[in-house]
Amino acid sequence: MLNVKQRQMNLRFLGYYGGTIDGIAGNGTIGAIEEFQRNYGLVVDGIYGAKTDAKLIEVIKAEQIKLGVTADGIAGTQTVNARDNKSLSWNDIKHFKQSEFACKCGCGFNSINLNLVKILDEIREYFGQPMTITSGCRCAKHNAKVSGSVSNSRHISGKASDIKVKNIDKARVLAKCREYVASGRARYTYTNNTNMKNVVHIDIL
Repeated sequence: MLNVKQRQMNLRFLGYYGGTIDGIAGNGTIGAIEEFQRNYGLVVDGIYGAKTDAKLIEVIKAEQIKLGVTADGIAGTQTVNARDNKSLSWNDIKHFKQSEFACKCGCGFNSINLNLVKILDEIREYFGQPMTITSGCRCAKHNAKVSGSVSNSRHISGKASDIKVKNIDKARVLAKCREYVASGRARYTYTNNTNMKNVVHIDIL
């Protein structure tokens, strides 16, 4: 049976749950389960039993098959990014290759969200200077070793990058990234003067 975090991931993927993936079966999670049960003809009691578990896994597997990813019944990083990337392809990206976003530890993890890459492509085009991806995707093990990182970093879900633009001060890069946050296309951006040097972080929802 799926654990609480996995249930939340699946329910959020399907649009029933809008809260944090925190592993806590609170009112938001129970309400999402009830709505799912209602839509799939199950007993609406908010209790995550065997029938609800089987149906949720079945629905997610069907979506994964459509997306062409491993059908394991859990809407993880690859499943979410495959869905988000349906409207884009690497043919839409002018300045970057997927290999530039691979985890730096060499593990091979590289499931970057193309909505983020498209933003970086536009920023690269705006400045007219080469951009270096100093950190893209991170596996959980590598992320834990990165100074200042948090355990739920969006790097782990392929929705964050740390960037440096040649010959452009980080203040200008940060200002440009903030335009994307203001427009709603990006979630958060920042830099600091301690360990990031001339690097700016940007991530998406």
